[in-house]
This record gives sequence, C-alpha cells and structure tokens, in this order.
Amino acid sequence: MGDRALKNRAKVLMGIREGKTTPDIYVITLPESGNHILDIRPVLLLTEKEREDDGFLILGVAKGYGEAGEVVRSMVDDMYRATGAFDWNAYMGYLDAADRRDDI
Repeated sequence: MGDRALKNRAKVLMGIREGKTTPDIYVITLPESGNHILDIRPVLLLTEKEREDDGFLILGVAKGYGEAGEVVRSMVDDMYRATGAFDWNAYMGYLDAADRRDDI
C-alpha cells in the first residue's frame, strides 16, 4: 500500500470491498492486456463482478495516481531484483519459496 492509502487502511479497504465511492483511490492489478506488467485502475471503474470475484487479485492500493505510480515502480523494482525479469508469475513463485524458507 502507498503511504497515503495506508493512513486510512481500514476505511480504504472496506470502501473497495463494499463498492463505496472512493475518489482518488487506485488499485494495482494484473494486466488486462498482455502488453503491460501491471495495471493502475481507479476504484470507481471496478465492476461489481470484479469486486465480488474471489479470484480478482488486487496487488496494491494507493491514494492518488502519483502514489499508484510509485507503488508500481517499487513492485516492479522488487520483481526485477528477485527474478531478473518482468515476470509476475516467476516473482510470485520466488515469494512462495521465500515464505517456505522462512517457515523452516
């Protein structure tokens, strides 16, 4: 989460889940087209189906488009450092492996 969104974490997350009007809140999701690494989408444009779908994955939340860009930059930097590529699936596998190592 971006720092500004984190200040009101509970309110922001509840607003997303309940479909409340949450101006200036953006979510980072997996790309809708194959040409992007991640998408930045305003919460106002999420459909009811997306909000209710247990499989819909929100990777990050930010207040303001600028903060959303900063969150994406940080996520992409972490992904590239961990895997040497811009491959979200490889990065998720890396994180899963790291969690398993921590459990040992």
